[in-house]
Amino acid sequence: MKVKILTFGSLTEVLEREFYAEAPDTSRLVALLTSKHAALDGRKFLIAINDTIVKENTMFKANDVVALMPPYSGG
Repeated sequence: MKVKILTFGSLTEVLEREFYAEAPDTSRLVALLTSKHAALDGRKFLIAINDTIVKENTMFKANDVVALMPPYSGG
């Protein structure tokens, strides 16, 4: 599945701010990106699909927009 990827924060130092990738689910997307960009290996980041953060492997649907964000903290 071809999905649109948006990156935020420090991830934009490694990845383009906006690009497309082919992957069927979030796990394979992460594997694809870490295989192409060694700087991502071991790095933690959040994944959101269509503005909803997902914590488990999730299948993509047509026209999904995936956001990759560094972990955030607040108080």
